[in-house]
Amino acid sequence: MNQHRQKQVYLFFGNQDLLVQENAEKCINDLLENRERDWCFERYDLFEMMKESGDEASRKIDEFLMNCETQPMFSDRKIIRLDHSEQLKKPNSKNSLSPHVRLFETLTRILADLPSYLFLVFTSPVMRDQEFSKPLFRKIQEKGQVQKYVAYDDHSPLSWLQQRVREKGMKLDRNALLTLIEIVGNDLNDLDQELEKLKTRFSEGQEIDEEKLKTSVRGHKHTSAFRMAEALALKQLPLALEILDQQLNEAPRDQVRLFSLVILQYRRLLNLHYLQQMRVPESDFPQKIKLPPFLTKQALKQANQYTCYELESIMLELSRLDLEVKFHGGLSRLMLENLFQKICLGFFRELKE
Repeated sequence: MNQHRQKQVYLFFGNQDLLVQENAEKCINDLLENRERDWCFERYDLFEMMKESGDEASRKIDEFLMNCETQPMFSDRKIIRLDHSEQLKKPNSKNSLSPHVRLFETLTRILADLPSYLFLVFTSPVMRDQEFSKPLFRKIQEKGQVQKYVAYDDHSPLSWLQQRVREKGMKLDRNALLTLIEIVGNDLNDLDQELEKLKTRFSEGQEIDEEKLKTSVRGHKHTSAFRMAEALALKQLPLALEILDQQLNEAPRDQVRLFSLVILQYRRLLNLHYLQQMRVPESDFPQKIKLPPFLTKQALKQANQYTCYELESIMLELSRLDLEVKFHGGLSRLMLENLFQKICLGFFRELKE
């Protein structure tokens, strides 16, 4: 709480939306210090504000700027939350009367010399510092505090999940939690929602092991993608293509996440081959590839359907396709379907021959 009293500007950003939202809200509550929220807090969405044009844009921006520069009537403090702050960039327009130009320039001026009563809390879903306006980002760093909450595809939020389970009074061991991450993914919102569902399904204090968990989360939106990668690894082409088609019909822009899941799957299978070649005991495999034992057994069964050379060839192909899938969205479905057929029909096994 004391750190929030020392600053007047905060930025919380990243793709871990749950942490962004929770920490922004905690900061606001600390800044309120038991003051009446309705009298000294307001929230604006800059994405909505910036997409307006003409008279409506002028009206909304004028109202916002006036609010920033007007001392509160019933409190000594005014807290304003600004969502989608990555939208605050210097417009190309040279018209000084343009509402978007006035918004950028006025906020830049306010940040340079903050009134003692004003506290600004910025949030954003972007992952990189470079996606913000450089001068505004520097000002926020100089005047306040920046907190970044970013998770990449291979990030495993096990520690966070263990703490969340304790807070909810639930009983899931490490292997069960690793299984949950494997099936659901590493988005904290999704993981937290699944914990809440499990909490209502099982009685208080009941132990939830891997098998119970795997059965309970079948309906999750990521489970189909998990089954797709599993079917592909087992070379079950019709099922893998059916799930791929279903996933892309429901979310046409989800090709990068699906492709990342395939990369993760085959990287694990190749690592299992390498562990076998190094004569590492099978009992050590779960720790080495960061999977619970029963999922490691499944992965080992899948790995044994491939030669080491075949898996290395698949990984080279995945590396070659990486940028194409990311930047040629319109062709990504065809690329993935072609990749699935090559894998399942043994194309990469035959290369050596």
